[in-house]
Amino acid sequence: MIRKNVSYMVRLIVMVLVGWAFLAPAANADVDVAIASIHKIGIDPRFEGPMVQLIDQTASPRWTGFRQFYLSSTLGNGGLATMLTAFSLGENVFVRIAGTAEVGSLVTIIFVSAPAP
Repeated sequence: MIRKNVSYMVRLIVMVLVGWAFLAPAANADVDVAIASIHKIGIDPRFEGPMVQLIDQTASPRWTGFRQFYLSSTLGNGGLATMLTAFSLGENVFVRIAGTAEVGSLVTIIFVSAPAP
């Protein structure tokens, strides 16, 4: 009798944990880069949205050289205008990159950084 109750309890716990795994929201592991310089901006016809190549200029950079990302469609023309303005003025930007900042990830937030005094 005890084995039967334990078996039912184990099944119930497994079902609850599996259900929770499906219903729980995915972890948000976005990467913030406080100081990034823009190496290149453009349109790649193979992909939807503007492409930007960024160089991480922080004290402990997450990558060396430049990495290519794409502007999220939620940023729209304002995001592209912000990126182009920073590029034309030679200013650094703050960016939030979706996921782990792998090549091809989406830039979801962008701000032009204040010029150095």
